[in-house]
Amino acid sequence: MVECEFPECTTFGAVIRFSLELEKGAAGVYEELAAKPELASAAEMFNILSAAHKKRGTLLENTRREKLNEMILEPIQEIAREDYIIDTRVPAGLDVKGAAKFVADIEGTSARFYADSAKIAKMLLAEAARIMDRLSKESLANKAKLETL
Repeated sequence: MVECEFPECTTFGAVIRFSLELEKGAAGVYEELAAKPELASAAEMFNILSAAHKKRGTLLENTRREKLNEMILEPIQEIAREDYIIDTRVPAGLDVKGAAKFVADIEGTSARFYADSAKIAKMLLAEAARIMDRLSKESLANKAKLETL
């Protein structure tokens, strides 16, 4: 299980930190599921999605470093941390369908978080908004793929 520390989303910088934890948690869950022998038939998809979440984390890090310096401390009040925390404790005994449902829920939460963050980012910086919109759409696409397992 991956340990995540989800900060309160009181500044835009905290939203980015929350995003990084969300990506780390999702990647870790996918890695854990891919390593389970009983889920071997879905391991390839889980590995692909884990790599995608790691790549998204890198994108967020680069965006924070290169483009968001001036808005990191912007106060926000519209995002309640509790609405977006994901569970990274993979339940024991999942079959492929159960594992897909578990991570589809993570993708759904991720999509909601990024869609809501994009709305706030639009007020602050167009580049951040585009990235949050893109990550929301990717999470919804991932969720749709998982729902076919």
